[in-house]
Amino acid sequence: MRLIHLKLILAASFWATSPIFGRMLAHYHAPYALAAGRFLFATLALWLILRVRPLALQPIKKRDLPTFFLLGLTGICLHNVLVLMGVEYTAANRANVIFASISLMVALLDIVWLRRLPSGWAAFGLLVGILGTVVVVTDGQWSALGGGHIGRGECLVLASAACWALYSVLGRRPLTQYSPLTVVYYASLCGTALLVPFAALDLDVLPALLRDPSAWLMLAFVGCFNSALGFLWYYEAVVALGAMTSSAYINLVPVFGIVFSALLLGETASPALLLGGALVIAGLFLLERSPAAKSA
Repeated sequence: MRLIHLKLILAASFWATSPIFGRMLAHYHAPYALAAGRFLFATLALWLILRVRPLALQPIKKRDLPTFFLLGLTGICLHNVLVLMGVEYTAANRANVIFASISLMVALLDIVWLRRLPSGWAAFGLLVGILGTVVVVTDGQWSALGGGHIGRGECLVLASAACWALYSVLGRRPLTQYSPLTVVYYASLCGTALLVPFAALDLDVLPALLRDPSAWLMLAFVGCFNSALGFLWYYEAVVALGAMTSSAYINLVPVFGIVFSALLLGETASPALLLGGALVIAGLFLLERSPAAKSA
């Protein structure tokens, strides 16, 4: 059981590196090629896992193909392209804190889509988390909301987070019919198929990118560890510990993100970022620990 908790901590640390490596490669201005490269590695890693565990892959029904296409479009294609675009204009630590609001976005989608209204502490936690996200996105400058001066990078990262939240909601039904590894593998396959043609848009910088060994290493790391192992371990934990306990570890992502960004990029967290991050984590804690959330 301790191994499962260790895997969750490692997964959270892996996920925190995605915006950091994206920031390191931002000078290429090649979001499509970088996203395609990442998921070529991820799909290959998942295929190798399936070679070791062949019974884990289930055949999918034709009627479910549109669902897997949407999973690939939202969670693999758009989510990754948008964050790579976003970190060209904003700091990696800010992107990681914004990503912590994904669970809040899932709760909002539940309200709009499923009419699942939160109550008590869950509703309060949702409001606190939204307030924290606003503080992070505006860097504490409330006038930015009225004047439309929110940064391009923050808007792109928010859109990326929204795509992942949509992916999370869309993935609920397939996960009741297929194994987590099957869902992740086919979603990755669909997303990679969507990304590869768009890599041609970055054709002018592709030769330089292919000659950069550090870029290859970063893409291999985020593909194999963040996308393949990270999600596999997370779904294993959901089976062993339950969704609520497992999702609580996502709160570690902004913490790791701020620390890694300082160590690897020399980024300094502003007071507004720290305050907003604390509010987001507090909101998530209240949302996840409420009786309504546990029964959902």
